[in-house]
Amino acid sequence: MATTMANLDLEIAHFDNFKHHIPGYNNLCEDTVESLLQLGILQVSTAFEQSLAKVGGHKVVSLNKGDLVRDGKFSDAKLSSVRTSSRGSTYSAPVTNIYGKTGSLRVQVYERKQEKFYYFAIPRRAYIDIPKTSNIEIPFEMDGTPRRTNRSIVNWWRYEVDSFKELAKKD
Repeated sequence: MATTMANLDLEIAHFDNFKHHIPGYNNLCEDTVESLLQLGILQVSTAFEQSLAKVGGHKVVSLNKGDLVRDGKFSDAKLSSVRTSSRGSTYSAPVTNIYGKTGSLRVQVYERKQEKFYYFAIPRRAYIDIPKTSNIEIPFEMDGTPRRTNRSIVNWWRYEVDSFKELAKKD
């Protein structure tokens, strides 16, 4: 999927958060990488998959049922940025395109108002009943504070993990 220029700053924020985990990143020219990011040429979601694979011992497979596999178990890598929706009445992070996934979702969420990252390892049993036309919505307060107590059928915050490394290694 191509990076839209309107979302470029969000893609760069995600990339900057995990770039030091990309295999071989230390051997790359920082100026070149920055130029490619600014042009929207780099596929940030693929770099995220590679970073998770390196840290968590996964193999990148990029299949419809999952992006990663370890010990025969699939998981999918997701990047999400918190946004306002419902005519400005809600502020949440959408996790989309989950239908057909067969394993856990490894989600990095960027909250732009407070410029913070959150990580979620969501098991398949938690999202399996979500219809094809819906997504996961991880709720936040309008000021960017996590809404860890909420009225959702599934409280997605219960699947929060503390770090990128924990996200990558979680079973």
